[in-house]
Amino acid sequence: MKHLHTKLSAFVGLIMIGGAVQSEDLPGDRIDSLSPEQAVVASRMNDFMSSIEILFWKRCDQIDAGLEADPPQVWDIDDNGHYEVRVKRGPVIEKAGVMTVTTRVEQPPFIIGGRWNRFIEVAVHPKSPLVGMLHATFSVQISEAGVGNIGATMDMMQAAQPEEDLELMRSRVTDVFTRHDVDPQRYRPHGCGKPNEGFWKWHRSGTCTGVSLYGQQFIADEETFGLVSDLYTTVVNTYFEILAAREDEAYGPAEVASQEFMRRRWLEDQLFWDVLAKNFVPYEAWSAVNAPPTVRF
Repeated sequence: MKHLHTKLSAFVGLIMIGGAVQSEDLPGDRIDSLSPEQAVVASRMNDFMSSIEILFWKRCDQIDAGLEADPPQVWDIDDNGHYEVRVKRGPVIEKAGVMTVTTRVEQPPFIIGGRWNRFIEVAVHPKSPLVGMLHATFSVQISEAGVGNIGATMDMMQAAQPEEDLELMRSRVTDVFTRHDVDPQRYRPHGCGKPNEGFWKWHRSGTCTGVSLYGQQFIADEETFGLVSDLYTTVVNTYFEILAAREDEAYGPAEVASQEFMRRRWLEDQLFWDVLAKNFVPYEAWSAVNAPPTVRF
């Protein structure tokens, strides 16, 4: 494993794509091997990753003028992939992070993309327990066999949110599905409200106001990309709208206890439940981007 931090050396034949140093000859970067429509989607994904990160940090900075950046981190890991993580911390937004990934191997069913792939995750841990953690991921993968897939998960974790904020996120997501003539009820996240015991012991507690988009119907075409990119932008913008409205609102010990439970359960989910976090994505990478700033047991 190579663990590189704030700077990358210049290498002959390397180019900058989607915020990451990449080589067109490496697995996961062979855009010339894609179908014409897949190549368009790949190009749109690169552009989207750059634009959504700009939007993400702009919204963070608007809410928290005291944000300070950690040194950026980069990992090139043999038989795994290329990871980049950027994090900022402040008094209002205790931790916000962006991770971008290009995988270099295929481990079906979840890890394909041997021809081309990109992944982005954004995460926010606000100080206020009235706003739960934001977790939003988006991936485009085209396998060695030429099969293209788009996947995404976007949700707020359950803390002490007022019901009106949950309904706002739910309605905004529904509006996007309506614009694209898709039934939203099929794609709400699962497992909300499950007990912290038995089969669900390690499962994170989300609000199910967002979406979970996986399956054979989410192929890497322009129509699907348009839906998912619209959902992603809407969820991020709505989350920051909620955070801006609640950042100065008073709360008490019961709300803090809800936040502490959420943060512990999120960490447990990543360690023991989430298939990708526990089996594929390096601990150093996922913990850097989305682990809570503090966890109480």
